[in-house]
Amino acid sequence: MPNPRRRSSQLALAAILAFPLAVPASDPIPIESAVAFNTQCARCHEGECSGRLSFHLGEDAADEHIRRHGGALPLETVRHLSELLRYMKVQCAFYPLPLTLARDRIWGEDTLGHLRAPDGTAYFLPLGLLAPGPHRLWIDGLHPGTKACAELVAASFDRVDHPGMVPAGDRRVLAFQVDAPTELYVRITAQGPIALTRVELVTGASGEPDRE
Repeated sequence: MPNPRRRSSQLALAAILAFPLAVPASDPIPIESAVAFNTQCARCHEGECSGRLSFHLGEDAADEHIRRHGGALPLETVRHLSELLRYMKVQCAFYPLPLTLARDRIWGEDTLGHLRAPDGTAYFLPLGLLAPGPHRLWIDGLHPGTKACAELVAASFDRVDHPGMVPAGDRRVLAFQVDAPTELYVRITAQGPIALTRVELVTGASGEPDRE
């Protein structure tokens, strides 16, 4: 007997994919929309790489699905989210972001503000291509009583690990090992709003980095 829940998910996905490209390819999608997708939508759709359009529903049905899961979003953002899902399905990749922590090493509040989910409960951090070896992500801004978890995701959508963020004074550290050159992302989620103030990537070192 067909699974009603699976059937419903297929219909909802088809609703998003069924209408023509809403965002011209020459117009880059804002990073805030990509982060909204990667924190709220991608967790259900990662790995759905087929590009098949199984059903043909209109824009209104697609908009309703996106707003049901994403909240009262502006129409422009809704269109961005639908195009991001199309990109994920066809390219089997996250939409490219202009930031990479592997290059910058330290992000402050200004940069992190662009990587925060619209509801404030999550962050999507593009680490970039990391070399083999130990890596540590030092995170400021999570209060001692805040319950938050981190998820390492590869560019291929494979979930690499769910490493724990260990308290280190008034900071938290996320330690992980890379076995082969890999492009990685970190998704940080919490039960309530969080506001990171600084994130620093340290490679091949065990000590705590100095703060400026």
